[in-house]
Amino acid sequence: MLRAPTPPDRHRPKRRWRAVIVAVVLNAALAPTAWAAQRVALIVSVSKYDKVPSLANPAKDAKLVQGTLQKLGFQVKVLADPNRIQLIEGLGEFEEMAKGSEAAVVYYAGHGAMIDGVNYLLPKDAISTNKSSLTGSSVESARLGQSLMGAKAVRLIILDACRNNPTATRSLGGNTRGLARETGPTSVQVVTLMAAGPGQVAQDGAGGAANSPFAIALTQGLTRPGITVGELPSYVQAEVERMTEGEQTPDLQGIWPNVHWSFDPNGPARQASAAPAADLTKIKWEKDQVFWQSIKDSDDPADFKAYMEAQDRGEITGSFRKLASNRMRALEKLPAGSFQVASRSATPGQELVVAARDAFARGDYRTAFRDWSTAAQQGNGAAMYNLGVMSLTGKGAPKDVGAAARWFRQSAEAGHSGGMVNWALCQLNGFGTAKDEGAGFQTLQRAADRGSATAMGMLAEAYLRGRGAPQDPRQAAGWLQKAVNAGDGPSIAQLGDLYEQGVGVPKDVRRAFTLYERAAVAGDTDAMVRLGYAYEDGEAVAKDDVQAATWYQRAAELGSAEGMSSLAVMLENGAGLPQDYGRAAEYYRKAAAAGDARGYLGLGSLTARGAGVRANPAEAVRLFQEAANRGSAAAMRNLGIMYEGGQGVPANRARAVEWYRKAAAAGDEGAQAELQRLGAR
Repeated sequence: MLRAPTPPDRHRPKRRWRAVIVAVVLNAALAPTAWAAQRVALIVSVSKYDKVPSLANPAKDAKLVQGTLQKLGFQVKVLADPNRIQLIEGLGEFEEMAKGSEAAVVYYAGHGAMIDGVNYLLPKDAISTNKSSLTGSSVESARLGQSLMGAKAVRLIILDACRNNPTATRSLGGNTRGLARETGPTSVQVVTLMAAGPGQVAQDGAGGAANSPFAIALTQGLTRPGITVGELPSYVQAEVERMTEGEQTPDLQGIWPNVHWSFDPNGPARQASAAPAADLTKIKWEKDQVFWQSIKDSDDPADFKAYMEAQDRGEITGSFRKLASNRMRALEKLPAGSFQVASRSATPGQELVVAARDAFARGDYRTAFRDWSTAAQQGNGAAMYNLGVMSLTGKGAPKDVGAAARWFRQSAEAGHSGGMVNWALCQLNGFGTAKDEGAGFQTLQRAADRGSATAMGMLAEAYLRGRGAPQDPRQAAGWLQKAVNAGDGPSIAQLGDLYEQGVGVPKDVRRAFTLYERAAVAGDTDAMVRLGYAYEDGEAVAKDDVQAATWYQRAAELGSAEGMSSLAVMLENGAGLPQDYGRAAEYYRKAAAAGDARGYLGLGSLTARGAGVRANPAEAVRLFQEAANRGSAAAMRNLGIMYEGGQGVPANRARAVEWYRKAAAAGDEGAQAELQRLGAR
């Protein structure tokens, strides 16, 4: 009897450390995305209550959201101050409207209550004298999800029911602050964006006529050119955190059927040759990565402002908006004598640097090289840095690692933090210069002492790995904390790793989780995956498979291969999600295309079994081989199974034993059992 290959298990690869920065800003305009015509929305606001305190903001916020959605082409149904019967009937009518639509959105603003882990929405005639009267006179929030199930591409609930104002709170129900995450059969298929995280309360506007920070960020995000449903939550979270100075973070739960769907009504594909939405999203994402890498070590707050403005124009996804805001504030607070924090116009050659970036974006490398060279002659460290990048990548200049190292050294000597970091990396690794870890460490130390957050984080790595200085986990943890305080994004999750493992600090999985959460909201995809693991494990936080899947998808849409394969595992196994072999195969395929061993392993397992894809044992063997080449012990065992059973390859007991031995040597316990069964050692 033939045996099925082993499906992939979740794994925790070691965090990848930083490498030399090799990017330059790209700002080319994007082609329009496809837009589905049928959009429906239900706006529910309850400000005036009969027997509970009334609220000032719901009506104002609902009007703002209503107008925004109408401008975006939504057919909007409005329920203002409905009683319980009107709310239930209105949801039923909207359920019919949503059937067959491309996108359906429900926005609720009013009192909410979390009782025994269930969220309730309070209509006008709600009674709150006790738990029974409150639950009996309210409507469970899960009813909103049921009304959206007929939509095909977008099913979105926007739950703005956890807010404080001077006279009352939108969140009622004993001593519990805020609402809980949505649960129930629709919690995966429907995405819920809450104004504040579980247990948090959301702020109202600063003045009597002002809208809430959440409503402002939401409507601004919805109207960003070309913004997709996958990009919206990150924008809203970053902006609300910025406006509330970190006191409020909107929460997301659920899986998008189509993360590339765009709210922009001006972005329909009117030409047959228009690029697919997924391709355009990938272009925006790639430009986002390039833009961020090119400025992340900048000394000029204007660079980070330019990054946010590029997102506002729809040119990039803006995955690092929160980090950009943090770095801008951190640079503005640096004392005199730190890195250059003056305005662009005050820095010699800076106008030429900006002009060169624009030329590079147009593909005019000759002009970019000329302008950067001129600025470099004027002593501009950023220009020297970009010339180093050109030499390193071969774009606009002959590819020459030695020349790149020389430019990075000159940039460092001119006081540019990015140049210092890259020159230190050249010294540490012997890129274009003699390897000298001690000198590289000293370069990082000088940069860190002058305020470079990136250098602080890299000093921590040097202490952890004993590069240029003796290994010292405590020093590493201390420098990571300094880097976090100075606004370095990658250091947040790296510090979380130390707390999770108890390296240099006392082991504290809850502290690690908090750091991962902070880094994930700021755009760190590794942290997003680690949050997913935490929600699956249930050690640092209550087990929540739906929230795990939510973070895996967010990481996947930002290009994380580990996020893609982690979500695929859940889809394949039906863990927290409806089992869906087709979507599992899709995510495994994307992960494999990004070089992920588990992607090859999972796709091979489905291909061998014919689950979600056409059965093809020979192709499965090829996929297992690719995974094995990348170190997957489970794939090695699967190759043993395929050779032993003659599936996709001629039966060959000797080859089977060989693969079982390799798998066992790589730590696969199942392979050891196979060897014992065959009587092999």
